[in-house]
Amino acid sequence: MTQTVGEAADARQQVTRASGPPQDRSSHSPPTNRVIRIIELLASPQQPPLSLAEIVRRTGLSRATAHAIVGELIEHGWVLRDSKTGAFTVGPAFAALARATGSADNVARWASTCAHELSDRFDLAAFVAQRIAPDLITVTDHVVPARSRDREESPWFRHGRQVRLRPPICREFIAYESAESQAAWIAQAPDSIRSRLRQVLQTVAERGYSIERMTDDHVAMIEALGTLDSVSDRLRARVGDLLTELSAIDYLPAELDGEVAAVTVGAPIIDSSGLVVASIVVCPNTTLPAADLRTLAEAVHAAASSISARLR
Repeated sequence: MTQTVGEAADARQQVTRASGPPQDRSSHSPPTNRVIRIIELLASPQQPPLSLAEIVRRTGLSRATAHAIVGELIEHGWVLRDSKTGAFTVGPAFAALARATGSADNVARWASTCAHELSDRFDLAAFVAQRIAPDLITVTDHVVPARSRDREESPWFRHGRQVRLRPPICREFIAYESAESQAAWIAQAPDSIRSRLRQVLQTVAERGYSIERMTDDHVAMIEALGTLDSVSDRLRARVGDLLTELSAIDYLPAELDGEVAAVTVGAPIIDSSGLVVASIVVCPNTTLPAADLRTLAEAVHAAASSISARLR
């Protein structure tokens, strides 16, 4: 393989509007658009090397334009030309860039952007919870409205906070798991609330978000659940059971009527394997009309779904 194209430099000097197809009127930058078309073509999954004639045919570009672009891409290592066949394929520099981009934490970045947009739109606190182990999440970003920034930051959604996926919290992470995984999760809860948890998980999966009901002891419950890793297994299980029995778990459809009290609304981000890898959570932390809560919840769900779509 060689990174030369022969007459690329001369070909670049011959490009004229008369020699090519009609200009890309819909593009803000037609030259950029043409480069992207060639890169997307060569980088398509399982794409074999292509001749210049095939690139011209499949992109609709003139031969001179395609030749000039390919020559420039070769100089930057984004394209390679086989010296024997003359066919072109993606080069090492492009592959290295793709690997670097792929290894970046895009989910956290995209979710953070959505959380900030939702916070601005609804004037509410929001955060991103990301899965870092099968049964553990951490807060990777949070945002507080300007009106609340002079207050002490809430300890239960501060950056870096870790929480175990234990009943009854983090339901949006469990609602899309296999039946076996859900059963194992529910088995950690007291017998008295297991039936409720099954109904709630089905509801969360159907509507696309969980709602944390607001109670006087909600913050204390989250704080306690977050510190249980430091105690013995027996004591951790007992304290968790007591806290769960004291909590009101989510809202079923018939219960979302009139005025409702909600601490958080969380929507899942689901990867191509069907695993919930993160969630976007907005925090009304107040009582509001059920219709307003649905509007908020649907916006959170739409934001999370837009990221899930990118991961498929």
